[in-house]
Amino acid sequence: MKQNIILIILLIGFSSYGFTQTNKGKKKDYIDFNKNNKKDIYEDKTQPTAKRVEDLLSQMTFTEKQGQLLMDLGWNMYKRKNDKIILTEDFKNVMKEKSLGALWGFFRADPWSNKTEKTAINPLLAKQGVNLLQKYMIDSSRLGIPMFIAEECMHGIMEVGTKTFPTGLLQASTFNDSLIFLMAKEINHEAKKQGINICFSPLLDIARDARWSRVEETYGEDTYLTSVMGKAFVKGLVNDDKDSTRHILATLKHFAAYGISEGGHNGGSAHIGVRELNSELLPPFFVAINSGAALVMTSYNEIDGTPCTMNPYLLKHVLRDKWKFNGIVISDLHSISGLTSHQTAKDLKQAAEKSIMAGVDMDLSATDFYNNISNVDTNRLNEAVKRVLTKKFECGLFDNPYIADKWQENKENDSLVYDVAKEGIILLENKESFLPLNKEKKQTIAVIGPNANNVYNLLGDYTAPQPQGKVTTIYNGMKTYENKDIKISYSYGCGIKDTSSAGFNDAIQKAKESDVVVLCLGGSSSRYENIEYQQTGAAKVENNTISDISCGEGFDRNSLSFLGNQEKLYHEIKKLNKPIILVLVNGRPLILNKEMKNSNAVLECFYMGEKGGQALADIIFGKVNPSGKLPISIPRTIGQLPIYYNSKIVANRSPYLEDSCLALYPFGYGLSYSKFAYSNLYAKAINNGTDSVCCQINLNVENISDKDGKQVVEVYIQKPISNFTHSSKELKAFKKVFIKSKQTTNVRIQIDNSAFKEFDFNGENENILKGEYEIMIGENSQNIVLKTKIDIL
Repeated sequence: MKQNIILIILLIGFSSYGFTQTNKGKKKDYIDFNKNNKKDIYEDKTQPTAKRVEDLLSQMTFTEKQGQLLMDLGWNMYKRKNDKIILTEDFKNVMKEKSLGALWGFFRADPWSNKTEKTAINPLLAKQGVNLLQKYMIDSSRLGIPMFIAEECMHGIMEVGTKTFPTGLLQASTFNDSLIFLMAKEINHEAKKQGINICFSPLLDIARDARWSRVEETYGEDTYLTSVMGKAFVKGLVNDDKDSTRHILATLKHFAAYGISEGGHNGGSAHIGVRELNSELLPPFFVAINSGAALVMTSYNEIDGTPCTMNPYLLKHVLRDKWKFNGIVISDLHSISGLTSHQTAKDLKQAAEKSIMAGVDMDLSATDFYNNISNVDTNRLNEAVKRVLTKKFECGLFDNPYIADKWQENKENDSLVYDVAKEGIILLENKESFLPLNKEKKQTIAVIGPNANNVYNLLGDYTAPQPQGKVTTIYNGMKTYENKDIKISYSYGCGIKDTSSAGFNDAIQKAKESDVVVLCLGGSSSRYENIEYQQTGAAKVENNTISDISCGEGFDRNSLSFLGNQEKLYHEIKKLNKPIILVLVNGRPLILNKEMKNSNAVLECFYMGEKGGQALADIIFGKVNPSGKLPISIPRTIGQLPIYYNSKIVANRSPYLEDSCLALYPFGYGLSYSKFAYSNLYAKAINNGTDSVCCQINLNVENISDKDGKQVVEVYIQKPISNFTHSSKELKAFKKVFIKSKQTTNVRIQIDNSAFKEFDFNGENENILKGEYEIMIGENSQNIVLKTKIDIL
């Protein structure tokens, strides 16, 4: 009797996940999505994807087709009661009304979504929630089409309980694309094991103005570095290892020119010609598409009067005709309705029609397309639906809609978060080799400042609530070195923006009692305070608020100064004549005054993830030798903006009346506890055919110090005379190498074919530019240590 009960339970379990029984009691070898008791072509996994798509499309009504193009917000579609997930009536009503094809943010947790650690789905509940959702889709809809689940994944999944990596700027400052590949591979693991299909990442916007609120998410100012990092991220994210049953779809953000907005305003106009657009801003997207990206997201801005969400040049000509992209183009949240704000559409219906006809396939909002595309050409509608369905089949959603395995964290990769942080943190100043501190010396160290012990200030935007103890703050990290000889104290000092000096007395007293002060200043993108939000999810900026948030989507700035009382706190502690290690935690470069620059040591950390505090402490005490390099220039004054290392040769870069025109800290800059010498540069051009050349670089790098260390060999080129202006130097290759003390390493690097091409007048075609090229090896973009020349014939 007991065995019969167990058998019945097992049969019910299989039935509940789509493996229904035939009348003869035999299990079907397919999922009967449309419940007609026969195997349709689209239900047959042995059929080619194209035939499955056509079969399913032929059975769909207009409402069902429209629904596949709608991606709604996911966090209101369920409720959590203790450890039980329940689909809400809102979800069921939306499904009846719209026949949704996708959800974004089903796993999301943050103040905007109003999901907390206790009310949000976490990895342990993902199987229950996703299987419940997909079962509803398969059982309750006419054709049983499974749901796309999309999540933000730029520095880890925006979900309670998953790994929180450093943000884009610090990822880029590692100059280690192999490490970024492993990071993205781990995000793939965490996403796939939970039933996520689409990751909204990576962000490939080139950041040329640090006032812009989303600089932290980018890989910085350089086209080549962004291309390399984007390629590594996409390849890691779509890497499937042994599991070929489910695949992650990478989404490239934001197409295009979003990071060069007028005045640094989020979504502001981008002023750029078509040739420069193709040469400098689009290549990272092209490289990432060729690396396996499946979706491209449009941006909010306009270029030369045409908003990107209705720009056929970008969405049709570039993506489809030139690049042969066969994936999905998705709008950014409400960027379709935003066309009415641009005044390029009179109402939402016209905005929807213009955007879909320009090439947008999916609507991130589920309100902009809904009931507004009924008059759209049937062929265009079917084309968009086919693209969505094709990716659903290709990612395994039809053949494996349910999660079978229990969540298991990949403990083997726990060190990855730490590894990215330790390789990305940048040493800007180290007066008289003040660092590393001697951990054998008796000393008291005061860790002071608004970013010294604040969990969320270290993590950046698009971050979920963090379980207690998961994040190592700077103070926590420093405390790991506390012993009978080393004492670590802490004081808050002041807020990021608050002008109160109430914490000064305690901070000054702690500094007086110390031998060294670690002063942790900068900015914050933490949303975990009283913040209001726009419809797009960007923050509403209120000038009278005193929360710490000063960066992150929506927080554009008209200066790059330290806000609140931070400079005053620094000045008061400086008067004590104590050694100061200035630690910068921020989402954008900030301008250091002369007093701050003259600290005993300065470290730029950007947002360094959940293990960043430990990585920083290990650098301060010498367990780790810093090797990060700046992916973005740090200006001397706000008047230099926009500033980037590879401006055109003809651009006026003579000194200003008041100061130098050069960056305070240039692109590619970063110190080490080691010293390196370069020699024996040799470069050889190799012609592989009419339109294919490369350059082999060979040089020696010697570690002339007594400390083992890593160094980034940066390879720049200057192009020959051309019909078009170009930069005095452009990064075209780099390699991070580990060199033991007093040892010499032979470094071989290849400059690829694309480095020797240039676009024609209209940005249409790339051709090899023949002539004499200068090859430069730099410690950074300003300090060139070796040069040679090659001829491309």
